[in-house]
Amino acid sequence: MPNFKYKVEVLELKEIHEMPNAWTNEDFKNLLVHIEYDDVASIPDDELKDMTCLALSDFEVDEAAIKVLEYRLGDTLNKGQQKNLAEELKEDRLWEEYSNIKLHEELFNIGCILYWTFPKKFSTPDIVNIKVKITSLNQESSINIKAPNESFLARILNDGMDSSNIMSRLFNSSIKSDSFPEAEHIIWQYESIDFSPQDNANTISIYTSWNWINKLRGVEMYESAAFSDGQL
Repeated sequence: MPNFKYKVEVLELKEIHEMPNAWTNEDFKNLLVHIEYDDVASIPDDELKDMTCLALSDFEVDEAAIKVLEYRLGDTLNKGQQKNLAEELKEDRLWEEYSNIKLHEELFNIGCILYWTFPKKFSTPDIVNIKVKITSLNQESSINIKAPNESFLARILNDGMDSSNIMSRLFNSSIKSDSFPEAEHIIWQYESIDFSPQDNANTISIYTSWNWINKLRGVEMYESAAFSDGQL
């Protein structure tokens, strides 16, 4: 059995209202084409977001929501599902509550553009950017510091919370096993922002929903024995 040991410091737990690069200029152009907006190529790049929202606002709220769902999830959801979600997005935090966690990140991104377009109809979408400094406490542990992945990071976050947290309640068997496939839908985006081989430490910025790490509020430091898939 591996003997992984880490010190984890929660440096920042910050609420944010959109994902980096979730809506690029190319996305705005493609969505405008999808809703049959004329002369998309003539729109200056710095006006694309505003023009897309303006064009969407010409539709009824539910119809606009369906248009965005078609564009982002048309290959995944059927027409009936799109219609239901267009209604539910006005009331529910689907990026936390939808039964298929594979769609959570995209449902958040969809919620963002609908809020930008119809701020009186949709609540402000919010998720969390958490920055953690992970220090390996023995040589064996350094491999995961150098090359962290979703399964390792999800286990790291889980170790900072008590067993009543929702990640543990839903996926405890996966967390403890050698395969945690749900982790890639819990860790939406991540990047190393300060790797220090001298200190055997790496600071990681992670984007996810509050739902998964709400019980990390107020936590400053803890130890973890997290591992990556395939290391047991």
